[in-house]
Amino acid sequence: MTAPFSDPHFAISLYCSDFRNPAAQVEVLNNYADSYHVDIMDGHFSPSMGLCTTWIEQMMPLCSLRKEVHMMVTDIDHWIDQLVAAGATMLTPHVESLGAHAFRTLRIIRENGCGAGIAVNPLTSFSEMENLLERIDLVTVMTVEIGYSGEPLIPETLNKIERLAQFRDAHGLNYEIQIDGSCNERNFKRMREVGADTFVLGNTGIFKRSPDIEEAWHMTMAAYEESTGEKVRIR
Repeated sequence: MTAPFSDPHFAISLYCSDFRNPAAQVEVLNNYADSYHVDIMDGHFSPSMGLCTTWIEQMMPLCSLRKEVHMMVTDIDHWIDQLVAAGATMLTPHVESLGAHAFRTLRIIRENGCGAGIAVNPLTSFSEMENLLERIDLVTVMTVEIGYSGEPLIPETLNKIERLAQFRDAHGLNYEIQIDGSCNERNFKRMREVGADTFVLGNTGIFKRSPDIEEAWHMTMAAYEESTGEKVRIR
């Protein structure tokens, strides 16, 4: 498999962080995690509202890891300049919003100095993103419905993860397969077995484990190792 890395990677969902003092949590997580996952929602494409660009702009200088913005929005072009200015290093729009100008949008993202990803909802088929896979750095597979935190895994999404891994191998590609939704010890093993590279850690993944974020991190890593039998790389 032509995976971008052999070890599991973990992205922290800032949307699930403690808004009373997110800076303190980021200061700790900079030492452990692999990247930050930042949710933008417009209340239209997604039924919820996500992080605002002002908050993101204030937080990004504190985050020493990759800052990947998950764009759960209808009007992608409206957001690109704002998110680049706010400090994003990778932009991940949804296939469902890209429409007929998908190649142009991905090109504009790259021209702005960001990595280009795509995200897909649970019901979106593999064929609907296949033509874009040679143009991207990352694909985020939603394993729950967007806009709802703490939802259970939709098992039908596992086949899509597996097809992405098989396609990557068959075509010698190097995109990262990131999983967003219900990434915890109930699902780590089967997600990893079908080809997941990166797990987005949200409420059930890390933040609800302990009010002490460092302790919560170590609890998550222990849960991953116990559920998968795979040792986690120490940064």
